[in-house]
Amino acid sequence: MMQSLISGGTTHYGQVAGILMLDSMIPRIPGDPGHAATFEFPVQYGVIREFQFEDLVEIRRENLNRILAAAVELQHRGVNFVAADCGLFSVFQADIADVLDIPFIGSSLNLIPLLAGFLNSSKKIGLITGHTGLLTEAHLQAAGAAPDRLVIRGMEHSQEFQRVVIKRGLKLNPEAMRTGVIAAVKDLFRSNEFIGAIVLECTNLISFRQDIQKRFRLPVFDMVSLIEFFADGYRLRDFKSDYIQPSP
Repeated sequence: MMQSLISGGTTHYGQVAGILMLDSMIPRIPGDPGHAATFEFPVQYGVIREFQFEDLVEIRRENLNRILAAAVELQHRGVNFVAADCGLFSVFQADIADVLDIPFIGSSLNLIPLLAGFLNSSKKIGLITGHTGLLTEAHLQAAGAAPDRLVIRGMEHSQEFQRVVIKRGLKLNPEAMRTGVIAAVKDLFRSNEFIGAIVLECTNLISFRQDIQKRFRLPVFDMVSLIEFFADGYRLRDFKSDYIQPSP
């Protein structure tokens, strides 16, 4: 019997997703895409060197080539798709996708138009972002997210978030961060709008998804939701019944 040949072309194999990371050393815990234990499948990380977070906020294009180089490098390492670790990458979604031969997932903001189509038109989507002053209309527009379907709150009132994520602190108090996340979500409901789902823009908040779900009894979506969605598209599943079917 003829044996099939195994193709080469990269130095290592088996990783499903490539995670494009900003050059930061802040603590990350399971749930954050920057922590490999978040995923039930192998991932590969790529770091964008000499690229500032402010370039995402202010949508500076002069250093875009550094993002593209890191994304292409992940593709060459043999991943099935590439995802970014910050929702503000939405503004560069098309630029990065166009240089890759594999899919690129830039932001959980891209979930908003999808979810809006599933919800009753009277329902809003609650969006929790790292800082409302940093999320601009351009970031939303790039993702096709209609502002009139959103209630937006940020983490700017959380001292722990400011200390660790914004100011790049190297020690994280998970309980303090959890308290800040819950406070931001609670503030969504002071708008008197009917909220049908919640989206987390900032990947550093995903570790607390379960806390939000249990407390507010709503579906919560984020970048990990999108990464898992794409990974499932590559998963080979053999749909078999484990039960004998009744005779006609």
